[in-house]
Amino acid sequence: SLAQEGGRYTWLPTGFDPLDDILNGGLLPGQLMVIGGGYGVGKTIWGLQVARNVVCSDPKRAAIYVCYEHDRSHLLSRLLCLESAERGNDPDGGLTIRRLGQIAATGDPKMGLVSKLRKMPRYAPVLEQLDAYADRLILVKASGAHSNLDHIREWCHGMIESGPEQVLLVVDYLQKIPVDHRQLTAGQEETTYLTQNLKELAMTTGAYVIALAASDRAGLQATRMRFDDLRGSSALQYEADIGIIFNNKFSIVSREHMVYNTSQAEAMRNWMIMTLEKNRAGRNAMDIEFPMDSAHFRIVPQGRFVRERLIDDRVTLQ
Repeated sequence: SLAQEGGRYTWLPTGFDPLDDILNGGLLPGQLMVIGGGYGVGKTIWGLQVARNVVCSDPKRAAIYVCYEHDRSHLLSRLLCLESAERGNDPDGGLTIRRLGQIAATGDPKMGLVSKLRKMPRYAPVLEQLDAYADRLILVKASGAHSNLDHIREWCHGMIESGPEQVLLVVDYLQKIPVDHRQLTAGQEETTYLTQNLKELAMTTGAYVIALAASDRAGLQATRMRFDDLRGSSALQYEADIGIIFNNKFSIVSREHMVYNTSQAEAMRNWMIMTLEKNRAGRNAMDIEFPMDSAHFRIVPQGRFVRERLIDDRVTLQ
């Protein structure tokens, strides 16, 4: 039908500006976006925040966050911190992991943290906001031993059958999905197999898929990480419709900017640069930067194009 044909061009915004603008509105159904970067650069923060943005922006949208790294209570704590910072009106600066720990440790020991927060006038609205999308944002604690592609497919199909118009699947992270080696063809790498199957899942279901990817050892030593530095990079480059690499700004800004102004250089530690290295449907080779609000597991969604010169400028357009 025409409606279904039209559905092919229903963009799913990430909620980050100007990234969505460069992507002509966001992700398209059936697309696989691969996000790479070193440890601690903000991939999980961004992935969870995009899932949250998607379900907040429209009641007809749903998301599944499949996490091989953290358990559900930790992800929920991160969402509470993020949601409180998004409200932005807390004189104490919003919820942090430390503050959540203090609240959990005080008062009635039989009462859970969430129940305590609901009774606190300052934090009740944060819980109301979470409640508004809780049934449309599924957090899955995946096991590196058991949670294979078949499980991911089942979770995805289950969510689609619950009736939302758009479904986002985020996998954190790709190389942790266990693979039965009997399923690999001769000489096929695990990453190739996983990437092809996630792309296939996106295309057959019309879901939007974001896979976070880890770098290989060489990539961890590189001053500026690139798409080539990801484990199994050739398959990722070939299968991904959109490929973005995250780097900390302090690490990759050309040293001339550091020498003249040390306080400005220090401030760069709180910025993350997204480099759009691949974009099948539009512009690529773009560098955008976003302020990090790490205490609240949040990236400030209003970014800007990078003005400074970056080291190893082979991707950056001057």
